[in-house]
Amino acid sequence: MEALPIQWSVSKQLVLESEVQGFWMRDEWDIFECPLSDGNAIPSRAKYVIFSCISASINTELKYACWQKLENKEWSVNSLWSKKATITNIANWLNTVAPHETSLIVKSLDRWELSLRSYLVKYKKLREYTAERVGTTKEPYLFLIQDPTLIAFRQIYKLVANVYDEREEYDKEVWDLRKLGVEIDLSKSNYKLNFEQFSQPWFLQAVKKFIRYSLAICSPGECTNRISTLRDFSAFLAHYHPSLQPSEIDRPIILEFITQLPATGLASGTRHRIIGCIRTFLELCAREGWAAFPDKRLIYSEDFPRLSRPLPRYVPEEVLSQLNQHIEELQPHYMRMTLIIQECGMRIGELCKLAFDCLIQDAHGDWFLRYYQYKMKKEHTIPISREVVAVIQEQQGFVIEEWGFDFPYLFPVPKPYGKGGLVKQGNFNHALNKLAHDRNICDVNGKLWHFQPHQFRHSVGTRMTNNGVPQHIIQRYLGHESPEMTSRYAYIHDQTLKEEFAKFRGKIVNVMGEVVESEDARSISSESQWVKKNILSQALPNGTCALPIVAGSCPHANACLTCTHFRTTVDFLDEHKKQLEQTNQIIETATAKGWQRQTEMNLKVKDNLQAIIASLEGQDEA
Repeated sequence: MEALPIQWSVSKQLVLESEVQGFWMRDEWDIFECPLSDGNAIPSRAKYVIFSCISASINTELKYACWQKLENKEWSVNSLWSKKATITNIANWLNTVAPHETSLIVKSLDRWELSLRSYLVKYKKLREYTAERVGTTKEPYLFLIQDPTLIAFRQIYKLVANVYDEREEYDKEVWDLRKLGVEIDLSKSNYKLNFEQFSQPWFLQAVKKFIRYSLAICSPGECTNRISTLRDFSAFLAHYHPSLQPSEIDRPIILEFITQLPATGLASGTRHRIIGCIRTFLELCAREGWAAFPDKRLIYSEDFPRLSRPLPRYVPEEVLSQLNQHIEELQPHYMRMTLIIQECGMRIGELCKLAFDCLIQDAHGDWFLRYYQYKMKKEHTIPISREVVAVIQEQQGFVIEEWGFDFPYLFPVPKPYGKGGLVKQGNFNHALNKLAHDRNICDVNGKLWHFQPHQFRHSVGTRMTNNGVPQHIIQRYLGHESPEMTSRYAYIHDQTLKEEFAKFRGKIVNVMGEVVESEDARSISSESQWVKKNILSQALPNGTCALPIVAGSCPHANACLTCTHFRTTVDFLDEHKKQLEQTNQIIETATAKGWQRQTEMNLKVKDNLQAIIASLEGQDEA
């Protein structure tokens, strides 16, 4: 990493030092007294994090950085305590190599890191090792676990450097979205966009302009994905074409990149998104003059992989049963969130940001939940059970007790864990999976279940589908814009499919194509099978006769298709179609020869055959 284009000055350092007041000024921080305690486990007796740099100004920079990491919830108080030895190592190293230096930013991060690594090696304190992981291709690979002291110092240096950096936010390598006026998702902790690790300066400048434009039309999460994709593309160019200029990017280079994607093991949907992002980037840069890319299409529609339809990621009923069995072991606010999302199926961000006054009651006394769908940019209302109403009202009582009547959201972080911020999506997810681990919540195969909040949304759609709720109602309940989106959530269980297929195969219709009532159908079906097997005289080539055998012989010769006792099923569908063809031929011949009686009789047979075929094929239910 090159030196940042920033300069140290006494005035800047005085501004920084003026912000470090009260508890944060101390050289010894008592964990028990920390104003930002997050409620996690802390030592059983007073313990201290000690800042012991000889240089008072650098010591202040260290304290400022640690305070800001806690303030921004990037570190917890408990994790700060675990970094006690790390901070001591940094201070001892600085006292050895730069006891009288004025600031960390007088040197580049690369120079500091090289010095710190040498110090750790010399005193046998470097803790780096390789570990094995299994990638998406199921093949193991080795990766480096970096030394925690180097990681912590890198974070501290960047935070301090940002304080001294007076450049415009858009010129920096890390953008703080709060300073750009971008709406931040309060249920997430990440509020920065990182442009480091781009190999080519021209590529970096083009990416910054592209993302600045993207922020106006996309979510911060989508912008993060775009940066990640373009960083990978930049690395590809640097590796295979290190001296490439933007005007030299051509179709063969694009094909080289695209043909390598399948080997990464990425899903077709992910590869589709990557290719789409790069195409948009190249074409926008060429059109707007952000980089000298060729002003022509380099990626075509046929370059995109065919998307496979993923199965819904619902939570199996046996897993939900285990979760609910132990649900009271969750912290109260997490327990209430779990109960709500199980029934309502909203997105996790929508749950975390539920308004305090989210309940509506109509004139009939029925309750509805009103919430804002941030993805669709619209307000949404759904009916809810009285059990969920009771859960929400209980949470409202908690909010009033803790934060008063003016707090706008339903799920603040409880005291003393927070200062009124919202519950974070990651913390809720962690709580569920910790419970799954502690209570060994497994699927039917005995595999430990890994919860993802969006699974509950799929579970609601799947449960409604298997309970016979029409798809357009499910679409309205989940707030989808299109039936295609709902169909991704509408998974039919094998058992449901088997039952519905059995109903279809066993559907019995009369001569008019009308389905026989279910109770009667069961008795007739059973009786007909016995008759067909044991008294062949009552079986018909295209169905069965419902005339009781005790009633004697049939008084209607060859008149089954006009008889009220006629019954048939889908097993005889092909026979009916053949007979319909024969009947049409008979009608045609009888009409030509003027045989009126035969024509009328067979027209009635034709009408009944058409009704029977339509009913058995399900056309009457379309």
